[in-house]
Amino acid sequence: MPVCVPMKELKNTAEFTKTVQSAVAPVFVTKNGQEEFVSMSLEVYEALRLEGVRMRLYEEVERAEDDIAAGRVTDAASSNAALRRRYGL
Repeated sequence: MPVCVPMKELKNTAEFTKTVQSAVAPVFVTKNGQEEFVSMSLEVYEALRLEGVRMRLYEEVERAEDDIAAGRVTDAASSNAALRRRYGL
């Protein structure tokens, strides 16, 4: 269940800080019943950032597996030779 805090409660910054730091998810700040912005602890932010990175990694692995299944692969020796030619090494 998301935590929602009315904007008028931001006047008590110490209490709002405690709410954000103790929440295990982002805290939604509302104005006139509408979500206005989100606040989160560094711990929650880092968890969300890592989740995004992990999802991109899984997508790359899936794409690589599709390439292998479709035969779009090159052996290391051929790849190295092509890179050497391309960059004059």
